[in-house]
Amino acid sequence: MTTWLTRLTLDASRIDVREELRNAVAMHRRVMSLFPDLSELESARQHFGVLHRVEQEGRRAVLMVQSSGEAAPERLPDGYAVDSASRDIQPLLDALAHGRRLSYRCDANPVRRPSSTTREVYRNLPSVVALHGRHADDWWYRRAGLAGLKIYTHLSHPLDAAVGRRGKGRDAQKVRHHRVRFEGTAEIVDPDALRAAMTGGIGRGRAYGCGLLTIAPLRAGE
Repeated sequence: MTTWLTRLTLDASRIDVREELRNAVAMHRRVMSLFPDLSELESARQHFGVLHRVEQEGRRAVLMVQSSGEAAPERLPDGYAVDSASRDIQPLLDALAHGRRLSYRCDANPVRRPSSTTREVYRNLPSVVALHGRHADDWWYRRAGLAGLKIYTHLSHPLDAAVGRRGKGRDAQKVRHHRVRFEGTAEIVDPDALRAAMTGGIGRGRAYGCGLLTIAPLRAGE
């Protein structure tokens, strides 16, 4: 098995790029255009293990795409990306070991599903509640633990929600995923759990820019 991480620097002066940065459904379609089409009976995102995240670096927008098959930037419209680079991160995943320290970053969708009893008491409570502040941090600590990490340092930054519309006309459905960026340093306590979290993603909204966990090993003394 091979896992690829592709980094695309987007031309944010283009109208289509700006529109897709604001529309998570359109960005999902753009990301999936990097891979071969599959039949309607098979999910291409799951088949290719596709996860993505958009980052701002100064005035530049950077699209990170992880997949089990190498992405094909040549499928993008001419000029959509001004730079691209892909690397095989399978050696990194294979080298994960107990006790190794690393830095991490993940844009995730911290939410809670209230129990039926709680929803009976609070009649207007939605079926999925977005978590903020300390509650979002508590969610991340739990999910990081399940992902085989012991957190040492931690920062969280609220991000704009991933929004869009899926479908057309009256059948169109609103898409909205609350997002928080979690980053810091940690120690590996379960390498297998970490590999699974990195390749499978963390939490909800994975088709819309949530759940991609990326890491970088720390050098001694860091």
